[in-house]
Amino acid sequence: MTLCVAGLAWAAVFGGLAVGAFSLSQGAVAGVALAIGATGGAVVAAWAGLRLRAWPPAKLGFFRDRLLVIQGRHEMRAVWSAMEAVTLSEPHSWPRVTLTDRLTVQFKNEPPLSFKPALFGLEPAACRDLILRLRDDPKLRARLPEFDSLRDLAISPVVAGDLIEPRL
Repeated sequence: MTLCVAGLAWAAVFGGLAVGAFSLSQGAVAGVALAIGATGGAVVAAWAGLRLRAWPPAKLGFFRDRLLVIQGRHEMRAVWSAMEAVTLSEPHSWPRVTLTDRLTVQFKNEPPLSFKPALFGLEPAACRDLILRLRDDPKLRARLPEFDSLRDLAISPVVAGDLIEPRL
């Protein structure tokens, strides 16, 4: 976003200077150089705009007490202590297990959470291994940031989600 805005500003400034240089009697050489600078700014802005279109449609966050998955405006939370199984197999496919590219996190008393790690730019097997390692290693989770729900929820309101550990 910053590069896109900077590229547009660069193109506008250099374009204005090029117009001013061409209005001078002997400013054609400077005008050509400034026009090339304006074209460079437009190219940078276009490149950054195309990169913004490729921005991931979903977000995956790892925190000390939970895993957070945001797909569009749908937010799903998974508390580490409530996770039972993390698998790439299709749910209810036992005894004939079929592997998929969809990661399923099963909980003790809640419906399963399912998402495609490829949406986040992750390989499914590596994402499963990372989640299992974080679930089983509290010392490793202690290095993660703490989830600040008041600040984060004020930035992006929750549309749907589930109740996490009640704080009494």
